[in-house]
Amino acid sequence: MNLKQSAGHLDLSPTTVSRAPNSDPKVNEATRNRVVAAALRHNYRPNARAIRLATGRALAIGHVIPLNTRTRIMNPIFSDVIAGAGENYAGNGYDMTLSIMADEAGSDLGYPFGK
Repeated sequence: MNLKQSAGHLDLSPTTVSRAPNSDPKVNEATRNRVVAAALRHNYRPNARAIRLATGRALAIGHVIPLNTRTRIMNPIFSDVIAGAGENYAGNGYDMTLSIMADEAGSDLGYPFGK
């Protein structure tokens, strides 16, 4: 169930349904209790990306991987570490981003400038 469906089911505005679980003072206690009970009953989970967009907080952890470590990336343990980190981040509401970075001024990506 998404926010709009939940709001329609409760005959409330989407704004009220969004504000209720966050203890917004504009939502009275009885309405807050109705929204929270319905969310539990219907297994409603707010969309994490929508929250991030609304709050301006990325909630992401990035890993920069230099190209000079490509032999380490091939190591089977590397994928286990990254998978474990990703599961941990996701369990705590964070996204993980991986970026490959060229070694010293981009020489490993074939850029015209080297060391």
